[in-house]
Amino acid sequence: MKAPASAQSGISLMETLIALFVVALLATAGGVMLTQSLRGTRLIEDRGDHARELQTALAVLRDDFAAFVDRPSRADASSDLPARFEGQPIRFDGRIVTFVRNGWSNPADQPRGDLQRVEYRFDNGVLIRRSWSSPDAGPSTAVAEQLLLSGLENISVQYGREQSWKPEWIVPASPAGAPFPDKIEMVFTFGEDDTLTAKFRIGLRE
Repeated sequence: MKAPASAQSGISLMETLIALFVVALLATAGGVMLTQSLRGTRLIEDRGDHARELQTALAVLRDDFAAFVDRPSRADASSDLPARFEGQPIRFDGRIVTFVRNGWSNPADQPRGDLQRVEYRFDNGVLIRRSWSSPDAGPSTAVAEQLLLSGLENISVQYGREQSWKPEWIVPASPAGAPFPDKIEMVFTFGEDDTLTAKFRIGLRE
């Protein structure tokens, strides 16, 4: 008589397929979680960078407006008449507001004063600050350009004094005695239902 065949030991094909299926599911889930984690990290970093950019821009705007002084100026080769303050909606060239400020630091002790012509403009979704090393800009006057805030869809501005607000406020070089705005409101639009309203005092100090 033949001895009965012993039962075979090991893993069957079906068990192997089930194990591979489970491993594939775990690998897919892990990949999705890793991708989401990386996207979340990048989103946090982007928002952090944008928040820092926004804080810097607001600080620069606040400092510039607070240091305003009554001083006529005009850019070199400009057809515009000299003005003591120019505030308006966004012009055809992107310019918004132009004025003279004091308190410009001079750490290198260069032969210049502490007055500076400052101009803000909006161009291709970016708020730009331009500054001249002198309020009376000539052909050789140094001009610096700083990109302050990006990712904008629009900027709306109005200028106020006491309880009155206007979309445009221009104070020409003459006659003297014309009132200046004492505050400015800027509304930054980043996207639909994504806006920021900032108000600044315009300091009238020498």
